Amino acid sequence: LVSPTTDDGLGFFKARVPMAASFFNATYGSPPTTAFPLYKQDGWTDDATVPLLLLSVAFTLVMHTWETLLDIRQHVRIAATGATVPSDLKELIGRVDPGDKQKLLSTLESKAPAARAYALAKSKFKFVASTFALLQALTLAFLGAQPYVWDVATAKSTAWFGPDYEIRTSLVFAGLWLAFETAVSMPFDAYSTFVVEQRHGFNKTTPTLFVTDKLKTLALTMVLGGPVFAGLLALVRWAGPRSLALYVGAFSFCVSLFFISIFPVVIQPLFNKYEPLEDGSLRTAIEALAVSVKYPLYKLFTVDGSKRSSHSNAYMYGFYKSKRIVLYDTLIKQADEDEIVAILAHELGHWKFGHTMVGFAVTQVYMTVAFLAFSKAMAWPTLYAAFGFAASENAAAGHTCGAPIVVGLLLFFNTLWEPVDHALSFLMTLNSRRMEYQADGFAVTLDKADALQRGLVKITHENLGVLDPDPWYSTYHHSHPPLVHRLRAIRRAAGGEASSKKKEL
Repeated sequence: LVSPTTDDGLGFFKARVPMAASFFNATYGSPPTTAFPLYKQDGWTDDATVPLLLLSVAFTLVMHTWETLLDIRQHVRIAATGATVPSDLKELIGRVDPGDKQKLLSTLESKAPAARAYALAKSKFKFVASTFALLQALTLAFLGAQPYVWDVATAKSTAWFGPDYEIRTSLVFAGLWLAFETAVSMPFDAYSTFVVEQRHGFNKTTPTLFVTDKLKTLALTMVLGGPVFAGLLALVRWAGPRSLALYVGAFSFCVSLFFISIFPVVIQPLFNKYEPLEDGSLRTAIEALAVSVKYPLYKLFTVDGSKRSSHSNAYMYGFYKSKRIVLYDTLIKQADEDEIVAILAHELGHWKFGHTMVGFAVTQVYMTVAFLAFSKAMAWPTLYAAFGFAASENAAAGHTCGAPIVVGLLLFFNTLWEPVDHALSFLMTLNSRRMEYQADGFAVTLDKADALQRGLVKITHENLGVLDPDPWYSTYHHSHPPLVHRLRAIRRAAGGEASSKKKEL
């Protein structure tokens, strides 16, 4: 237990968060802290030291404004140039699309207007969905939905299961939130699938499949997510602030390995049908590629992605010597054999450079650092009082000031940690783009430059990708560089590779 008279580890937050509060108060005057949220728990006491709710709302509005400005830039760019192929992209495609007819370029040009219409439709839908999400978040915060739902969960848990028990009540609380969020998001998901995707020729999902997918997802969330969630809460309560980061880091590592292990053999088959790739020249070429780079290919599958969408993809997964490659049936229909092999050469580049392992390691470090920060903030009464929860700094109140652990986690990650998440997300996007260039470069070393470029162009026009995105929007949002940048980099790498081979000769 943390004694108020000792160093409680809150120095960072107590010293810095009030700085923001002082600036806020000096600029706008002292806010009416007792007015919001409207619903407050019995026993709530006003903590006016930091207007954390208003600061959180201010940050949300700043980020929404910034991202909306980027969305507007992208929308305007697509409306102005989306129906044509940029001249530099034409030049690059011309080098890998020989012949007088230049079929690849003509197909891209013919589909450019459709790509523009698709991108604008998604952009308009995004404006509506993001605005609704903002209004929903602000409304719930000012109404005090979180303490209200917790009190409802407490009453329901007691009525259904007997005397109140925090972890059991937390599961009811999470279930109520999940039910609410699913109900709210369902119309948007349906519109995206059956209107936006349907109008532009991508949707293959039937209403029955749509509902079935939702029910399966909810069932898996309860069956698999529930025990993990309960285990995390129990671990946080048992470990306490001092050892929390270490134990949660180990817990996250074990849970991640568990889900990585069961995902391909338990979860994926519930949604799609996986079949071995039939014998033939494509299978032979892929196996030869794997042997050439010493990739321990264990199984080679096709998946019926076409039952939901005509979008295409390919990916790899697996541990140690049990690696698997999965091809969407749509990709097999859309690309030629040498282009598919080149695309897989790119994917093998991710394996060769250890990108997947790097991502896994970064995730584990992130979890450890995030919970280290949470351990420093979990005993701060303002974190709870600002959002309508009863909290006490009394040592007898426990590690989270008498508030539920799940509430502490929810408030911490949605307020104090939110700026960190945004910054890290942007850095991860930049790193992802760097890794895509690396993987392309690896395919070039396998003499797949021209085939990879043709494959990327085909995937782009088959998926009606944006040919000329706004540079700010693309840098901030896109984990993959724009097509023209990738083709240029591949061409540059291929030139360097050719020069290198010439010197060797």
